[in-house]
Amino acid sequence: MRSEFIHRLVSLAAELADSVPGGKTSSEELGPNARWYASSWQRAGGIDVFLARDGVERCLVVAGAGPEAARVPGEVVATGERPVKVAAYSSEACAALRALFPWTAPRALPKHRPSFGCGDRLGVATPGQLRGLRHTRAALVLAQQSVRELTLTGRSYAEVVDAATWGVFQEGYQEGFGADGDHLKTADEVRALLDAGATFITLDLSLCLGCASSLPEMPDAVRRLEGNSWELAGERLEANPDDLRGFWRVYGPTFAFIEEADALCRQARGVGGYDLEVSVDETAHATRPLDHLLLATELARRGIAVTSIAPRFPGEFQKGIDYIGDRERLEREVAIHAEIAHRFGYKLGVHSGSDKFAVFPLFGRHGGDRLHVKTAGTSWLEALRVVAATDPALFRAIWTQATEGFPRAREYYHIGTSLADVTGKADVPDSELPHLLNDDACRQFLHITYGEILKAPAPGGGTLSDALQENLAQNEARYAHGLEAHFRRHADGLGLTSS
Repeated sequence: MRSEFIHRLVSLAAELADSVPGGKTSSEELGPNARWYASSWQRAGGIDVFLARDGVERCLVVAGAGPEAARVPGEVVATGERPVKVAAYSSEACAALRALFPWTAPRALPKHRPSFGCGDRLGVATPGQLRGLRHTRAALVLAQQSVRELTLTGRSYAEVVDAATWGVFQEGYQEGFGADGDHLKTADEVRALLDAGATFITLDLSLCLGCASSLPEMPDAVRRLEGNSWELAGERLEANPDDLRGFWRVYGPTFAFIEEADALCRQARGVGGYDLEVSVDETAHATRPLDHLLLATELARRGIAVTSIAPRFPGEFQKGIDYIGDRERLEREVAIHAEIAHRFGYKLGVHSGSDKFAVFPLFGRHGGDRLHVKTAGTSWLEALRVVAATDPALFRAIWTQATEGFPRAREYYHIGTSLADVTGKADVPDSELPHLLNDDACRQFLHITYGEILKAPAPGGGTLSDALQENLAQNEARYAHGLEAHFRRHADGLGLTSS
């Protein structure tokens, strides 16, 4: 960090000594592309703590002496009665924040409120996401990443948690947040992400659904459901012998994994200290409401208290674009799925939930407080919108790399877009590049190629990932404003905005 920036931090720390935190809430300039975040300013045990940045370099500043100051790593840049220490962004600095301010550490979500999950592939989206969602009634998941995304971005889950911690402290958000280890398919993955700080575990059952080699005998309790009927959302569900056999053939092999994962969570976090979601959304066919009901019944019988179940809804919930399908059928089935969730006391999970503006109202109507919506790549797309508007040359380099890597990226995601759908679309004047982020095919093309983009070299040296981080640091306010508007639109559509 530049010496003049450090000098300004020391002067600022002296000014703050006679003031009270909370009087200022916005960032303030400390020089060209340098600022401190007044919203982060906290006082603990006689020390002042706040965040600042000099270009892409971020730091934690501690002014004062005592045991609290000693817990923070970093370099002492001013001595005397009120020493000043500066710690560069690091896992150690984030750990120190969590020790000093427990509200910067993830925790289990409140059960009585709807919840909303935000992915952040670049580690800088939390402030904007919070500005769009903090005044809603939703409990927030701010550290959310799947093993697939971790592999493609080259990040560790601990880094994802650190980024959320930093963003939460920067915004002074003290209401609590969750950390979702998303779409975990094995017990080893569950164990690893719990160790890395996850408090919300999403089980992807796709490896064990319908696995004949591990099908246990149907329990008598399931057999006794034969002939039962249930009235749900005006529809009657009946369990005949074929339905029960079909359910058990598909779902029977999953319960061993669910029970093992639940035991691992309980061991790591204690009863009530974690959230467990069961996901069957990445399957070829829509989840039958009866199967959802039978799954919920068997989980309850086994004493597994899930936070949410995410079915596969009819129609297409593709990445980065609005819903495709029969909305009337969707609403009928969502009404039944939501009533099951209400009856059993968990939330209805909606995956690939970003940008589904046409159907948000029906989910809000039927889900109410029993709703958990999950978004991922939409924050990445908003970052690319900023790049398209501020650095056309960088955006064109990103587009070129996405074109080269699209065939590989498409192996990981189910989307309707092909390379032919976007060929030639970037052949527009620079001023029109941001509009590409409003085109469904372009959104999906850029949504899934993030892994190919982030690891590629940039034309001027370094990587495209480095260039993206530099651009977003220079345009931090613009990115946060775009995210705020985008997520507020999500919250409004879902009916989550506080009255």
